[in-house]
Amino acid sequence: MLKFLFQDVNISELMKKLDILGDNGNLRNEEQVAIIQAGTVLSLCEKWLKQIEETEAALTQKMIDLENEKDLFSKQKGYLEEELDYRKQALDQAYMKIQELEATLYNALQQEPGKRVSESLNEAQREDLCAAVEKVRRQILRQSREFDCQILHERMELLQQAQQRIRELEEKIELQKRQLKEIEEKHSSCGLDESTAKGYMGMKRAFGLNQ
Repeated sequence: MLKFLFQDVNISELMKKLDILGDNGNLRNEEQVAIIQAGTVLSLCEKWLKQIEETEAALTQKMIDLENEKDLFSKQKGYLEEELDYRKQALDQAYMKIQELEATLYNALQQEPGKRVSESLNEAQREDLCAAVEKVRRQILRQSREFDCQILHERMELLQQAQQRIRELEEKIELQKRQLKEIEEKHSSCGLDESTAKGYMGMKRAFGLNQ
């Protein structure tokens, strides 16, 4: 990063030293021009460094916000999956309850006085009773399926939305990471051409900063 490249350089101190050198009346014209140019370069570097650091800080905060939002949607996704499992278990339990009721009814009809009631019924009445039981069973199953299907459909939509949002957030996070990487690569070079960089290193040596 740029701050690592200039970690041993205090631009403000360099500016002060340039001001002191500029006040020296014994300097030749080319030396005065060099000092002015060096001051301009340092000013630009200081301004650019500040802008880069602000941009990097903003991107870092954006990444943190995106990560937090992703975690929130991941938790919501987990809750929805748990609820879906619960609904499936409830549906299975409803089927088992219906089977238990059917078995209870069958056993009751095989015992006294249920058996006598069953025996007193003619074939048509038995068929009507069985049809009524089957109708109730189907009605319970249908209502249970409709309710659970509606709930499952709603929860699946929410789950898909959460998954889609998580994918979008992951893409944004990757984009932020690439932008940060580009900034770091720019930091490493400071955006200076070779001649300016050599001049900057010369200033460091002149001010005793080459150790």
